[in-house]
Amino acid sequence: MINVTHRSSSEELADPGSVTREQVRARLADWRNRVHALYDRIADALRGSTYQIDREGKHTPEEELPHRVGLPASEQPAIDILRIARPDRTNAALLIPKGLWIIGANGRVDLRIISQVGRSDNYMLVDQSNPFAEISDWVRIPIGSPFDREPFDPRWLLMKLH
Repeated sequence: MINVTHRSSSEELADPGSVTREQVRARLADWRNRVHALYDRIADALRGSTYQIDREGKHTPEEELPHRVGLPASEQPAIDILRIARPDRTNAALLIPKGLWIIGANGRVDLRIISQVGRSDNYMLVDQSNPFAEISDWVRIPIGSPFDREPFDPRWLLMKLH
């Protein structure tokens, strides 16, 4: 097991020279696991609905800290992109991992809810937990309204899709 310090993203970004390749690799693996657990919760909430889940798309964030420690994209874990489709296969929502090293957070996933008439609502899902926490603390923030934070509940997403 790698000895990993539990420093926040802000602390790591403030002193990137003290972060090792192994620490970055461990943080990225934890990030992937937390995002995938979030997607699992959303899939559970949508079970039994008419929506289809697609996790075929993959994303490898291009962030500065992995590059600083010499960790190429090929050695970084790919994170699923979650696409929620209607029965007619049109997109109802997309969740795309934006980045792990976010000041004041433990990662961000962008959520775009797409209506059938072409309008979309955009949100950030931000994990407020500490690095390597056993339980994530996802909050939903509408883009453009940073003070309108609410805990993210996948059942809210199901209601919003209807």
